[in-house]
Formats: sequence, C-alpha cells, structure tokens
Amino acid sequence: MNKTRQLARLMEVLHQGETLAAATAARQSRLAPVPWMRHALQVQAAQERNHAALARVAAHLTGASPVLTGTPDVVAALRQRLDHDLATGDLACSLLGLQGVVEHMGEVLLEQLGNQVHPAGAVLHALRRKVLAQEHGHVQLGARCLQTLGHSTATISALDCYRTLGRHAAMQVTELLDDARLDAGAYWRRIETRLDDWHRRACLPHGPWQP
Repeated sequence: MNKTRQLARLMEVLHQGETLAAATAARQSRLAPVPWMRHALQVQAAQERNHAALARVAAHLTGASPVLTGTPDVVAALRQRLDHDLATGDLACSLLGLQGVVEHMGEVLLEQLGNQVHPAGAVLHALRRKVLAQEHGHVQLGARCLQTLGHSTATISALDCYRTLGRHAAMQVTELLDDARLDAGAYWRRIETRLDDWHRRACLPHGPWQP
C-alpha cells in the first residue's frame, strides 16, 4: 500500500475513534456525580469533536478521499459495549473503555504518524502534536475519575472485555494498513503495556493520580 492510501486510512481510523470519544465523553459528563468531573468530561467531549474534524481535514489533504468511504468501522464493537455501559449508568466501566482502551489505542496510532513522510506532513505533524498532548490529558482524567468513583466499581470482567475488544480493533487497524512495518502484535503490546500501568495507578486505593 502506498503512503498516501496508508495515511488516508490512518486518518479515517483516527476520525472513527475521535467521533466515538466525543459522543462517549459527552454522555459520561451527564453521569458524572460531581461538578468538576462533569465539567472536565464536557471539555474532553469538545476537544474530541475538534480532533475528529481535524482528522477528517487531514484525511482529505492526503488526496485519497475515495479510501475514506471504503474504510470499515473498526470501533463498532467498542461503541456497542460503551453504549451498553452508558445506557445502564455504569460510568466507571465506560471510563475503562474510553479513557483506558480507546485513548491508549489513539495515542499509539498517532505515534505512527511520526514515521510518515508526505506532502501534507506539516499539517499532519501539527495535528499529531496537538492531539497527542490532549489525549494524554484525557487518559489522566479517566484515572482521576476512577479514583473518585472508587476502584471497586470498575470490575475486572469489564476491563477484560474491553481488552478483548481493543485487541480485535487493533488487529483490524493493522490489517487495514497492510504494512509489514506495523506489526499487529507489537501494536497491541504497546497499548496493553500502557493500559496495565494506567489501570494499576488509577485503582490505587489512596492518594492522587500520578502521571
């Protein structure tokens, strides 16, 4: 696959994830039990909407627009599980799914852009730097929210479910890119290593979140 098509697909996958994140964070804010959490999640939702718009613009800048309509929805299963948790009012489990799994997937995917050379490179680099900085903040926010809610409310079974769904989505991403330089197993291992560390620190029984 040439770099133009690969970048277009990367941007479309990013757009899918950011659109999901925007809708999820907005719904999370309505479940938040305290004002600071509600406001922070509203801010995240607004940032995610901006990220989705930037990803769509960047995808069109690659000049491979026909690729966009043919890119499968790789976050469909994650969206379904998040919708279930939010519909049942389980904010903690939705935090594991979005700020845990989805955000870490986005971080690792964005880091792949650092290895790409393309005429739209300046725009893509600016997008990558801005979004990565904000995504890191969203990950930290999720951990703070979990600590506030109490780690016992976020079950191990829910995390295991999101891991499985995230791994499946990661495999789909690498298949879409069709590029031997992006190893599917290595991609997921980078996500899982960060997720394990995040979950361990987010669920400490005492003390503030330490990034």
